Amino acid sequence: MCALSTDTSLLGRVFDSYQNMMQIAACVREAARQRSLKRVRVLELSRRTTGLTDYLPEALITNFPTHSNDAPILSDPVSLPYPDNSFHACLISDVYEHVPPEMRPGLLNEMLRVTEGLVLIGCPNSNEFVSRLDRMVFDFIWGKYGERFTPLAQHVEFGVEPIEEIVKSIEARGADRVTVLPANYVYRWIHLILIYFDLQHKTSHTDVFQPFNRIYNERLSPYDYREPCYRYLILVPTIAELDMTALNNSLTGRFEKPASVKETDELLVQTFRELDASAADRLRASALEIASLRQRIAELETPGLEGFIERVVSRIRRLIAKNKRRA
Repeated sequence: MCALSTDTSLLGRVFDSYQNMMQIAACVREAARQRSLKRVRVLELSRRTTGLTDYLPEALITNFPTHSNDAPILSDPVSLPYPDNSFHACLISDVYEHVPPEMRPGLLNEMLRVTEGLVLIGCPNSNEFVSRLDRMVFDFIWGKYGERFTPLAQHVEFGVEPIEEIVKSIEARGADRVTVLPANYVYRWIHLILIYFDLQHKTSHTDVFQPFNRIYNERLSPYDYREPCYRYLILVPTIAELDMTALNNSLTGRFEKPASVKETDELLVQTFRELDASAADRLRASALEIASLRQRIAELETPGLEGFIERVVSRIRRLIAKNKRRA
């Protein structure tokens, strides 16, 4: 569906982030191609760093934060500090479901207002299956880390809308053309997201897992833009000259061949075993290093503390003796 990057630093990134940013970049790039734009102006409303500039280096990207420490910070009513039609594209990715539902219509209004070109909205779909998967991931994180994972908790707190309701809300804001593209093929997404939270979440050794991500992103990600999916990308043109049929055709998902999947699965399993062993070795080495440092700190601190106490006691004794002589 999306042309693969030859930049291994991108291929080595976490699979769903790679899929989502590649899809967004491909859409913005195709819309810019249709309009013969050399330097496309993009407004990204984001709750965290997405790395979009790495996927769209040719674009002039303006970032506007929607959250701080996972808490929404958009004004109510939502008001963006930009004139009408300031940007060729405006996008949110994993933001819509993380703001209170009463603020969502205002957010859509403002995105449409500031855009002369293409509005993009990436978000999960609400259905029983996706909700069960969210709960599974939330429980896994709680069980492994004892952590209430705020982004998933907000899916429950603020509510994830069915894709049909989001489309109706967009149409109610005056949009007459809405295109919905699938992403994150759910049967692979659930396995990969659990692997991420089991091994990659909260680790400083991200380089260990890049070979695994690279294989998946290069060989399987192009086939993950299909139903049933965890996430959709909604495209809303705000100008008549954008050919959405051509844009959609240029992003049609590929069909994978069973032989290719089997070969990739085997390679992933082999790579996973190797990186699992490598990660275990690094963890053991880190544990030994931490233990050695703690012992060294203890050796350095104990005499120092004892010496300090001795000096304090000695000074107190001198003061007592001095006071006695004065008496």
